[in-house]
Amino acid sequence: MTGMRKAIAENMVKSFYQAPHASLIHEVDVTEVVDFIQKEKQHFFEKNKVKLTITSFIALALSKAVKNFPLINSTLQEDTIILKKGVNLGIAVSVENGIMVPVIKGTDQKDLLSLSKDIFDLASRVRSNTLSPDEVTGGTLTMTNFGMSGIMIGIPIIRYPEMAILGLGAVKKKPAVIDGDKIAIRSFMHLCLTFDHRVVDGMYGCAFLQEVEKCLKEIPLTI
Repeated sequence: MTGMRKAIAENMVKSFYQAPHASLIHEVDVTEVVDFIQKEKQHFFEKNKVKLTITSFIALALSKAVKNFPLINSTLQEDTIILKKGVNLGIAVSVENGIMVPVIKGTDQKDLLSLSKDIFDLASRVRSNTLSPDEVTGGTLTMTNFGMSGIMIGIPIIRYPEMAILGLGAVKKKPAVIDGDKIAIRSFMHLCLTFDHRVVDGMYGCAFLQEVEKCLKEIPLTI
């Protein structure tokens, strides 16, 4: 094993065996967001020099949803649950021989543009190996987008000692019933939440995923 692969293996084993994992999967209609991205991505890039992606939208919705579900953004020290004041969102980035997770600090205080810039910047510097140590530490919650490879559903492992991780599946179009009995082609993706069952219960996790969906639909589709 390389040094990076060995470190990943040790952390995954520690997380999997110290935290009892439970997972929930929720299918979300993202048609309006996907259509907006397709319509505005070129203008957004020309104006801001960063890409407009579904990752940024979900990161924003996730960070906003945490406000009403603080246990998702907590950690456990012995028998004490510690609630974090802000959201420091780690976003997994694939690199040669492994994965790195740069951390965006204070994502609950950011808007879509600033999050998009941060995601683009950190992902670029992960691949050029120019991140500082501070930029890969201090995370309170993690998100991983395995949907970029076309995979629809996956069960991610928590980054211990965090309490949860959200996996994003690929966006796929399919027929759906809308407005009563009408059939339309809509865009869907699966949100896969894995959490530490010592602190977070299943119904709490269900409600959190529904809150993420609600927050996603409330993001203004303007640039």
